Amino acid sequence: MAKLLIQESAGVREFELVDDEIQIGRELDNALRISDPSISRHHAVLRRTTAGYEIQDLGSSNGVLVNGARVQSSPLVNSDRVTLGQLHMTFVDPRPVEEVASPLGTVRINPTDMAKMHIGSPDPLPTEPVASLQSKAPVPARPLPPPSAYSTAKTPAEDPELTPEITITKVTLPGTYPSADNPAPGFLQPWLPTIPDEAEPVLKDGAPERGDFVTRLIAYLLDLVPLIVIFVFFYVLTFMLPSNSCLLALLVGIPGLVLSTAYGVVFLPWCWSRFGASPGKKIMKLRIVPEDDPSGHIEFGAAFVRLIGHIVSGALLYLPYLLIFGSERKGLQDLFSKSVCIKVDK
Repeated sequence: MAKLLIQESAGVREFELVDDEIQIGRELDNALRISDPSISRHHAVLRRTTAGYEIQDLGSSNGVLVNGARVQSSPLVNSDRVTLGQLHMTFVDPRPVEEVASPLGTVRINPTDMAKMHIGSPDPLPTEPVASLQSKAPVPARPLPPPSAYSTAKTPAEDPELTPEITITKVTLPGTYPSADNPAPGFLQPWLPTIPDEAEPVLKDGAPERGDFVTRLIAYLLDLVPLIVIFVFFYVLTFMLPSNSCLLALLVGIPGLVLSTAYGVVFLPWCWSRFGASPGKKIMKLRIVPEDDPSGHIEFGAAFVRLIGHIVSGALLYLPYLLIFGSERKGLQDLFSKSVCIKVDK
């Protein structure tokens, strides 16, 4: 059976070409879904024809290359190298050439002739004229011999090649459970972008539009809500303790300090680097991307530097946030981390 050998970061993945038409892309409705930012939502389609297989570009951004040459549509033969975006794969079709494109069509053999082939004792070819053969009464078909007559037959247990290959595909509902691509807890996934991000940048004058001051301010305030909840909860809990219980107040305050620090110092930078957005920015349809790559993600180090920019802006009475009103719409945190905040469609 023909298949694709897909070279991924985790190794080579085999995909058997079972259907006559296989659509390839990032979206969930593709038969072959590839989680790579260089792959378009619907990148290409692979079709089985009477002559073999062919691949067709579906108007993708990064195109389809066959053996290094960009094509709109091209037939595929065994060992062809196919490149989609930055992903490389090899087309494998182990069938011989005469089986792929045989002018004779399908050959059907009746059970009697098949039995003769197994036994190894075919009847001699008739020597009488065709007319005399047609005048004779039809000869009843010889019954098949018992299974014991097949001395060379093997069971699947005796010959592993006869054992059918069973492929088990694990289906995971998107946005529900943690996975290797999206490791966020299930309850957080609806509030974070998918991986790879299915949103597209909002273009203005041919370039991604950057977030304005009001939209970014609302996203910032939404990200502060968990910190406010943590502070109020532990403050009320501490207020309910006896006034002379300093030790209890300390024991209650430490978890609150740990939670708020973990959220602000670890969780938010991790979201910026892993998903391109925190929950607040996801709600406001914003993404944090590198200056020169609107579809990429910043590193965790750059995300942490971005957090430092927020801290410095707070220490300066939040006046540096007014830089977002400028033509480049870049605040101090954007300048520090060499990143920009852009608008997306979802």
